[in-house]
Amino acid sequence: MYRFVEDETEREILTATDVRGFFVEPSVGESEIITAVGSALRPERVPVLFEDVEMQVRDVRGREIGGYYIGRVEVTDFRDSVSVPGGTDLALSFFGFGSPYPYAGEIWQAWAQSSPAESGMWKRLPPEAHDSWLHVVQMAWFRTGHQAKRYGDTTTCEIAGADLADIAGFYCELGEAVNGPGGYFGSNPSALDDCLINSGARRESPFRLVWRDFESSRRAIGDEDLDVVISVLREYGIEIEYPSSG
Repeated sequence: MYRFVEDETEREILTATDVRGFFVEPSVGESEIITAVGSALRPERVPVLFEDVEMQVRDVRGREIGGYYIGRVEVTDFRDSVSVPGGTDLALSFFGFGSPYPYAGEIWQAWAQSSPAESGMWKRLPPEAHDSWLHVVQMAWFRTGHQAKRYGDTTTCEIAGADLADIAGFYCELGEAVNGPGGYFGSNPSALDDCLINSGARRESPFRLVWRDFESSRRAIGDEDLDVVISVLREYGIEIEYPSSG
């Protein structure tokens, strides 16, 4: 699932079925020892230093769906894998580099098996995981060749305001309303602006937005974040309807 390569040459350095310790709480700041699980690499000696390294995320078909430029990676220790027969668990140092999305690892594991087949799968996660889901959505969207725009010709998009606990949830919901399961349509006001421009919003409004249970989402998210989002949408002529229920 994880493939470490030289960034310029794409030469494979090692692979792993899982990477533990890389996806950390934002408060942690830096990663410490990272474990690459089930690698085929068994170094003759340690430490071994690799430069200019990218860690790719690949699905079960071998398709690249995400990636992180790490730079320097040092193998500091190794042992027989306790979870992958015949494999090696490598202790790695990324020299402090980590990803501040603590749930992204388990989300990548799910996406590696199959991309979302239905909308709303992110709602099964706790609210604190919504940032991580949005991060995976955004990275997978661009890594698989999509652009920041609307695909398809849907003229009416609906979002369920009662399901939104935070601003990340709004962008998860909007992305799927516009572009289907696992879809992306911005992750912040600037990115939303880009998506609208690339969808032809300067010429005509690309869709009408039905925002159900708006007051519920306003209470959960707060005026400041929602006012900015609404301002961006209205700037490009998006008609927003606010049904009281249903």
